[in-house]
Amino acid sequence: MYWTNDSTRDTPLKIHQWGPEHEADLSIEYLRNTGSKYRDASKPFALVVAMNPPHTPYHLVPQKYLDMYAGKTYKDLVNRPNVNLEGDTPGGKLARGQIKNYFAMVTGVDDQFGRILAALREEGLERDTIVVFTSDHGNCLGSHEEATKNVHYEESMRVPFLIRWPARIAPRRDPLLLSTPDICPTLLDLMGFAPDIPEAVQGVSHASLFTTGTARRPTSQLYMWVPVGQPAWGRRGVRTDRYTFVITKAPGAPAKTVLHDNRSDPYQMENVADQRPEVVRQLTEELERRLRKNSDPWLQS
Repeated sequence: MYWTNDSTRDTPLKIHQWGPEHEADLSIEYLRNTGSKYRDASKPFALVVAMNPPHTPYHLVPQKYLDMYAGKTYKDLVNRPNVNLEGDTPGGKLARGQIKNYFAMVTGVDDQFGRILAALREEGLERDTIVVFTSDHGNCLGSHEEATKNVHYEESMRVPFLIRWPARIAPRRDPLLLSTPDICPTLLDLMGFAPDIPEAVQGVSHASLFTTGTARRPTSQLYMWVPVGQPAWGRRGVRTDRYTFVITKAPGAPAKTVLHDNRSDPYQMENVADQRPEVVRQLTEELERRLRKNSDPWLQS
C-alpha cells in the first residue's frame, strides 16, 4: 500500500521492508495526520489497509516472528486430520514445510494490525471509528491435498470477519452467516447512508443486528466458483449453520454433488450426499432460490 498520484500510479514502488510493517507505518502516519498532511481532521475518513501475507512466498517473513515458534515442529502446529502429515504427497509436503512460516506470517499481521489499533486509541479516534478485519479468502495449506483457495472446504471458504465500533457495537461472538456482498450495504448502513445504497447492490445490510444483537438472520451463505469465461458452469453451493452443500457442473459431464455435515464431521472428511437425500433436496431448493434472485445462468446448464 502506498500513496501516489495519477502520473506515477502505474510505476512500481519498491520498499525494503516487510509489506505489513510498511503498510502499518503509512497507516499510522495517515491517522496521526501531522500538519493535516493527509486529510481534513474535522471530517470523517476511510482507510483500507490490504496486507498480502499470509501468502506465498511463505519464507518471506521477519525472523522475529519465526522465533516465536522456535522449538515447534510441524507435529506441534498441524492439528487437522485432513492433512496427510506423514505421507509423500504434495499437500503433506506443503504443510510440513511451510506451516511454521505461515503461522509466523499470521502472527506478524496480527502484530502490525495491533499497531494501527494502538494509533487509533492514542489519537482519540477509537470510540467512533468502525474497524473491520477480514480477508478475501482462506488457505488450505495441504488440507484435503489442496494448496490454497478456490475450493469449498472450510479452510478456504470460511474467513474471519471482526468488526469493532465501541460507541455502538457491544463485544460478542455472533453466528451470523455473513456473505461477502453483505459487507458493503452493512457498512454504508452503519455510517448512516442506508438511503443511498444503490438498488443494484446484491448484499443485505446487517447493521441492525450488529448494533442490537437481534434481527432477521440469513439461513445460508452462497458459495460460487465460476470458470473464466464460462458463467453457466462451475460450482454453486450453500453453507448453512450445519452443512456445506456444493453442486459442480461441467460441459459433457454429469453433475457432482457434495454434502458435508460440519457438526459431526468438522474436518469434512466424508461426502454424505448419497446418505441424506432429504437434506440434499432441501439445500438444492435453498441454492436455487438464491441463484434465481440474480438470474444465474448456471441454473439453465
